[in-house]
Amino acid sequence: MKVFYLLFVFIISSQLFAQYNICPNPSFEDYNDCPEYYSNIDLDDDTFVDEWLRPNSATSDYFHGCSSSGSVVDVPNEYFSDYQHARTGNAFAGFFLYVYSHLWREYVQAKFIEPMVADECYYIEFWVACAHTTEDFEGGVMNYTSDDFGANISDERPYEPFNAGEIDYIPQIENPEGSYLTDTSIWYKVCGFYQAAGGEEWITIGNFKGDDETDFIPIIDDGGDPYNEYVYVFIDDVLVTPLDSLIAAFLNDTIVCAPITLTAPTCGDSYLWSTGETTQEITVTESGDYWLQMETSCGSIADTAEIIFVVDSIYTTSAEVEICFTELPYTIEAFDGYDYYSWSTGATTPDITIDEEGIYYLSGFADCANFVDTFIVNVIEPIDPGLDLGNDTLICASPGWSLQLHASPGFSDYAWNTGETSANLTVTEAGNYSVIITTACETFTDDITITEDPNFGQTINLGEDLELCPPAGINSFELIATPGLPNYEWSTGSNDASIIITEAGTYSVTSELLCNTISDEIKIQLCNDLYIPNAFSPNADGINDLLELIIVDPSRLIQFQIYNRWGEIVFDGNAANYSWDGTFESETQPVGVYVYYISFYDDAGVQNIMKGNITLVK
Repeated sequence: MKVFYLLFVFIISSQLFAQYNICPNPSFEDYNDCPEYYSNIDLDDDTFVDEWLRPNSATSDYFHGCSSSGSVVDVPNEYFSDYQHARTGNAFAGFFLYVYSHLWREYVQAKFIEPMVADECYYIEFWVACAHTTEDFEGGVMNYTSDDFGANISDERPYEPFNAGEIDYIPQIENPEGSYLTDTSIWYKVCGFYQAAGGEEWITIGNFKGDDETDFIPIIDDGGDPYNEYVYVFIDDVLVTPLDSLIAAFLNDTIVCAPITLTAPTCGDSYLWSTGETTQEITVTESGDYWLQMETSCGSIADTAEIIFVVDSIYTTSAEVEICFTELPYTIEAFDGYDYYSWSTGATTPDITIDEEGIYYLSGFADCANFVDTFIVNVIEPIDPGLDLGNDTLICASPGWSLQLHASPGFSDYAWNTGETSANLTVTEAGNYSVIITTACETFTDDITITEDPNFGQTINLGEDLELCPPAGINSFELIATPGLPNYEWSTGSNDASIIITEAGTYSVTSELLCNTISDEIKIQLCNDLYIPNAFSPNADGINDLLELIIVDPSRLIQFQIYNRWGEIVFDGNAANYSWDGTFESETQPVGVYVYYISFYDDAGVQNIMKGNITLVK
């Protein structure tokens, strides 16, 4: 026989409303007249919403689905938000928490059905949603939210009919600091516990802080001006219930077929279960006694229940799978027909995602049968094949060379870009070579570039040493390196294949090949000839106007003198001045024969003398 049970364990959001609530008209459903415009919650008369008032001159609002669709307080198409449904039923209230440039606070308040009892602990709860508009609203945009609001419990009614700002009361129940209402599609619960002094009859809800203490942030960061904004919230489902009412909803002795979740009320300061867990809820999968101790501002709340599991039959299965490490995280998918799932990992979903190999167990429950499924997951771990074809290689050899490339041995699947499928490859020409090794889970690849020097074996030959001899008309040489080589670099700084030289010296050229650097040098010398004409005509006709000594290397000239027929020196030259214009002391010399005297160093550095005659003609 199969037994079917369902356990409800003090689920606050659903059961507490069925319990005793001393707050009248908690979800604002009851009304005395259907509202048609905002600012309809009064100071002294519940004209529209039954039992609810406001404490000051700032005008709070009531919304109901009974309003006409063209009104500004219809649900869900009300004035203060683009779209807002009631949390329960078809009605709710609303008020401003902050208005730019105005000290403006709106509140809602109600008188309890009965006064609070001294030393009694009460659970208080209400739900709020933040208003938001995407279009212009009264010169601003309804795009801001706040975390500053709460509920004040008092024996006397807060009543300040000539004050539109905050009222001077301290809320005992507050929204947690930093808990902003940023999701406009949901309702947020605010709750807490209150120890009654006795005689409290009023609950007032709103923002009790001044402008300088009120924090607000944009719901959507659109760059709007924070000094031109509003914060407006809706309120629904207000609950004020004695602690005794909570205790009635605590753990009950229960018989079940499948694991269940035990859930404690929210807003407790701490939780301690008999299992040692400290969360708000736990899942139990075994029969036994379970207790909870919850600490609140009123003190401790505790209860105990016996949970009995009834199982008709047990079924077992086993499956084994081998996966690659690249498939992690891996999802194990169980049979989706179970009513409840309990994995060895603690998960309670039909599927789990794992990060490592191992054996995973699932207890699945359907009706009153227990299915124990075993999943063995083996993971193929990553390997290091040590694949390395080596560094890119330059071949410095004559044609006919060969080179062996070796991939890591021991694998079954090789793919070279040449089409070869073995571990080794013989190459005989330059190029790019790559290999791919494929395993069950991985692919490895490496490549190598083989290059060869096209100029391997080339040389440079500039030829034999040469002499420049200007007197003989040999004024320059073209030095030509081996053509077609790369990277010429002459001692002159030139990078051409050839250069023109006009001076003596040692000249060299290098070419940097891929495999080596080749070079050659040549010496260029000056010939030893010294020459002087035997006549000249300084008549200013532009032809032979100067008697000029022709010498290969003027620095070798020591002295160059010319004497007239009376033995007077009419010209005294040297290495810096070795041409005579036919004058002496600015006087033109007469036609005739003159004697020259030349002192110079020969090629070996020995001083020599040269004498002779020259003729000055007109």
